[in-house]
This record gives sequence, structure tokens and C-alpha cells, in this order.
Amino acid sequence: MTIHFFCALLCEANPIIENYNLIKSDKYNLFNIYLSADKEISLTLTGIGKTNAAKAVNYHHECVNTSDNNIWLNIGIAGHKNIEIGETRLVNKIIDDEDKLSWYPQIIFNPPCDCEDLVSLKSPSTKYKSCLYDMEASGFYQMAVKFGTSELIHSLKIISDNSEKSMSMINKKNVEFLVKNKMNVIEKLLAELEVLANNITPGNRKPKYYNLFLEKWHFTQSEKHMLSSLLTKLLIRYSDENLFEMTE
Repeated sequence: MTIHFFCALLCEANPIIENYNLIKSDKYNLFNIYLSADKEISLTLTGIGKTNAAKAVNYHHECVNTSDNNIWLNIGIAGHKNIEIGETRLVNKIIDDEDKLSWYPQIIFNPPCDCEDLVSLKSPSTKYKSCLYDMEASGFYQMAVKFGTSELIHSLKIISDNSEKSMSMINKKNVEFLVKNKMNVIEKLLAELEVLANNITPGNRKPKYYNLFLEKWHFTQSEKHMLSSLLTKLLIRYSDENLFEMTE
């Protein structure tokens, strides 16, 4: 299982670096990249903001071997109007506040926590609403989908501030504590994504049973694309079943 982590700040990344024994590479200097001994787990520090996040993802792709069935995770803190500090949320919609573009991460597995919409801002704000706020997810996601598979690209956010406890109370020490305290959620998410990654077929290969369905029924070109996507999802959910027999 190959995993690519992306964090804006070192204090967000430290618990992940420690948990997976990642070592900073001396080969890369545009962005700091940390690697496991077997190179299967990597982490890049993006810096703050969507532009930096997008550049970091692109740089990471150029420096580290990536493929279709790799896992891409943006881990970091976020604000929300009333979610309790320290709670985790998996992002199911990303909105770029500046250009109003939206993305919908494909959550076709059992998430280890509740899901929430997120707005990526150009600058920090204390005008909390009932959604997550960060500054990197839109840049991360729109670049990562160019290199990876959307079902394996996700943002997990830990609530660091809300309408009762504002950003002024955030410091490096408590950010590191928040992330470290939720490593179990990160690992549960990875376990779900590993199962999914094992069912993602790289490149243009089609999922199991695809050709059998084409032999039995007629599909338009658009229906063929839908069939491929649905079979992938069904094979994940019913991995021990013979799907072709289920259609009889």
C-alpha cells in the first residue's frame, strides 16, 4: 500500500512522521518530503494556502513514484461554527471560496468519522458557518486528481477552532496534540482505503466481470463508463460474491 500524506504545517505532520518513522529526504528542496524506509509512505509539507498546496502536490508527483491505486491524504486542522474542538471530519465536498469551484470526493467506503462540506479560504476568517474552513484542501484536491484516482484522494480535518474558541488560541503544541490524538482515526481511514485501493484497476484495465456484462447486454458508450464505475464499487462491497451470478 503506497500512501502520500500532505500537511500544511510541521506541527500537523509531526505525529504522522513519528508514527510511520518517516525521514526527511535530502534530495528535494523545493518542498520538504519525508519518506519511510521502504518508500511506501511519504509526506510532503505544503505550506499554507491553496497555491502552495497545489504546487506541493505537483512537486511530490514529480519526485515520488505515484500510480493509480495510491492513496492521497490531506491531513490538517480546520475551523467550524459549532463542532467540538478535537473532532474529526472527512470532507465530502470541497468549495473554493475564491473561484467558487467545487469538488466531490468519492466516499464509497465506511468512513471512520462523520463527513462534512469544506470551504477553502484565501485568508483566515472567524466568520464561522456550518461547514469546515481551511486554506489548502481545494489546491490539494484539484491537483491530486490529475495524478491519482478520485476514490483514493481525501481530506481528513481535525477541528481546531470554532465560534467559542477562536483561532487566537491555536498554537503549534496543541495542533500537534490534536493530530496525535486522532492517529487512530487516520489509521482506520487508511484501512478502508487499502481495501479500496486493492480493487482499483490501474490505467485502462477494466474491473472483473466487465467483459461478461458486455457479452450479455448491450451498453452505449456512456453506459460502459457507468458500468465500469459501478462494478468497481460493487466488487468492493461484495468482494466474496459472484456478481455475474447475482444478475441471473
